[in-house]
Formats: sequence, C-alpha cells, structure tokens
Amino acid sequence: PCFLLQPIVENAIRHGIAQTRGPGRVEISAKREDGSLRIRVRDNGPGLVAITRPDDGLREGLGLSNTRARLEQLYGAAHRFELENAPGGGLLVTLEIPAAKGTPS
Repeated sequence: PCFLLQPIVENAIRHGIAQTRGPGRVEISAKREDGSLRIRVRDNGPGLVAITRPDDGLREGLGLSNTRARLEQLYGAAHRFELENAPGGGLLVTLEIPAAKGTPS
C-alpha cells in the first residue's frame, strides 16, 4: 500500500539520524519469504530512547499511529509492525505484510 514507508523513513531521519553528531544512515531492505513481504528500516540514531516517554511507553506520533491503524485495518492479525533497538545501535522497524497473490517470488 502507498505511503506506508514514508512516515517510517521520516521518523528515522527526524528522531534517528538528526540526533547523531556524525554521519547519519538509513537502510531500507525488503525480502519476500513464505508468502509475506518483510520490510525493514534501520537508522544509526539513539534507538528507542528517542521515542520513549518517561513512563517507559512509546511516544508514537501521528505518522506511526496512522501507519499502525492502517495496517490493522488492511491486514488485521496478518501483519507485524515492530520497533526495536537495532543490534549495534539505532532503531530497527520491521513491517511484515502478506505478499500480493499472483506475483512472482
């Protein structure tokens, strides 16, 4: 679906690499596996600490909350949307949705 990546990449820039002193990096990868499309967006910023509230809850802005709601509406339980600290630093966002039927693997 259109505009699923835009808010994720925007957040990687705004809350991730804009917070670093050195060179910033955003990596996007996609892989089709077992009937699903897995998309990952990783940055080299501060990780979850940049979007965590003092009560340890995530501070999701409009972009992420709209993305989460849209995925729920389109795919229900058949999707995955996770944010986690990336190995070696930064934030890793994983988005997994059913691959379109009838398209080559």
